[in-house]
Amino acid sequence: MTLQIRRACSAIALMGALLIASPAFSQTETLFRANFEDVTDAPASDAEAARFLTQATFGPTRAEIARLRAIGYGQWLDQQFSMPPTLTRPWLDQLVLDPAFSLNSGHRVDRFYWQASFAPDQLRQRMAFALSQILVVADTGGIDTRVVAEYADLLTRSAFGNYRTLLGDVTFSSAMAQWLTYVRNRAAYQTGTPPTTILPDENYAREVMQLFSFGLIQRNMDFSPVLSGGNPVPTYNNDIIAQLARVFTGLSYGRTNFTNTSFGNNTNVDLMLPMVCFPMNSNNTNYNATGRTYHDFASKAIFNGITLPAVADSEAGCMSDINAALNAIANHSSVPPFYARQLIQRFTTSNPSPAYIQRVANVFVNNGQGVRGDLRAVLRAVLMDAEARGTPSANFGKLREPVLRMTSLWRALDVVQGQPETGSNIGNISSTIGFSGDFGQRPYGSPSVFNFYEPDYQQPGPIQTQNLYSPEFQILNESSVSRMNNLLRSRAVDWYVGASGMQATWPLVSFAPYLQIMQQPGNATTYGQLIDELNIRLMYGSMSTAMRTTLVNMLTAQTAPTTDANRIDRIRQVLRVIIFSPEFAVQK
Repeated sequence: MTLQIRRACSAIALMGALLIASPAFSQTETLFRANFEDVTDAPASDAEAARFLTQATFGPTRAEIARLRAIGYGQWLDQQFSMPPTLTRPWLDQLVLDPAFSLNSGHRVDRFYWQASFAPDQLRQRMAFALSQILVVADTGGIDTRVVAEYADLLTRSAFGNYRTLLGDVTFSSAMAQWLTYVRNRAAYQTGTPPTTILPDENYAREVMQLFSFGLIQRNMDFSPVLSGGNPVPTYNNDIIAQLARVFTGLSYGRTNFTNTSFGNNTNVDLMLPMVCFPMNSNNTNYNATGRTYHDFASKAIFNGITLPAVADSEAGCMSDINAALNAIANHSSVPPFYARQLIQRFTTSNPSPAYIQRVANVFVNNGQGVRGDLRAVLRAVLMDAEARGTPSANFGKLREPVLRMTSLWRALDVVQGQPETGSNIGNISSTIGFSGDFGQRPYGSPSVFNFYEPDYQQPGPIQTQNLYSPEFQILNESSVSRMNNLLRSRAVDWYVGASGMQATWPLVSFAPYLQIMQQPGNATTYGQLIDELNIRLMYGSMSTAMRTTLVNMLTAQTAPTTDANRIDRIRQVLRVIIFSPEFAVQK
């Protein structure tokens, strides 16, 4: 399988689309925005609209395709940017109010899929998911479910904010502090007889540079390596890691109040609060006291020749030291191309051109109003770049990761959410895949801080030979592909409204629009309409002529169905082939 698939050579038939019920738009609504300006940036076709929505959301729906064509890209983006965030933890908090409810991480994953499938703030949800694969925290290692949910909400709330602010929120998050083991990290001290020196934990200091900001080597704005004597210039070494580790000391959990609390105990801990620089004095009744902290307050020599000066041994000194380090990290010259490339990979293509990366990186540096790190402006640049909106080149695109395959199917096929569960899961709306390992990808369940796959992964074979990158291929093998496809088939083909044996709590897809098409005479014209409709919804009109012909021939070779049960069976046949096809797997 390669990243190259052929686009359709013929125009997409729209007759099937006209048969599908979708929100009606008057001629005025189609031609003008809400403020009566002409719509000059509307997609020219349903296929173009669906392709954009495939990149920008968890999958296009017929209603959203129509809305985007009516208001244009700019207005759609503006509306998405202005929507309030749909959050996870408040939902879980509501569930646990019932004493019969027993919370586990599967419920958090259920909520993720509900938000991906139904939340109106699709762009924000998709951006939060992208950020979760860069600023990685996972529920492995015993981190509380609600703490992980709060971290997910942190990314959701900050998805359109400023990178420096986001970096600070992540740094002070109790989820990240547990995940990278720097909670209660303290300045170097000696213990035992003879004395042994205990140095600060280096995990966060290393990963905040390597994975969360600027990477291992210095980059030009187009992501090409900065060279010295023909060799890449490293951004840091072990000495710098050790120096930066001294910055992230003195932090412990936030508290509802600080009576009888200490650096090492959990009295009055509130893990949803940002962490705090903790004082050494034993009586913390007055937290604003200026007693010594567990922070290393001496000067520190970090990257790029920057020296952080010594600070006061106090809460204020600790905070100023950490913020100075975060400012230096956020202002590193390699951060803009580092984030430009990874966000492009998460939304549009695994192999952006250097010029595409540089254009987005330039927006990271300056959003047009002198602001650095404006993630809203960066995301708009990613999605609206000429490389993203134009006809895709041979190597443009990305493998659809398992989560996005599932959500795109559910949204395209008008999934109906299940009824709330009962028993120990009372009130939960299940996705039925909360604990499934068949995808090799569980939201906020990465096996390591390096995510499910790395941005520089190259699948051995033609992709590697052509020096292309294919991150999502890293979790694919014969076994995982089989398990993933079986799960996709069961949830999007076998579980549907009207099927026998279905439970009210399950998510079920609706075949009604396609059944309406199939109730016409059973011939190649009717079958073509069915396939064209599925092509728009599932493949944004990219199905090759060869694939379309094969599917039409597959249906015409069989006896025309005469009952709705037979018609649904034919629809399911087509869906199975599409879901398992390389053309569906690769997003162009």
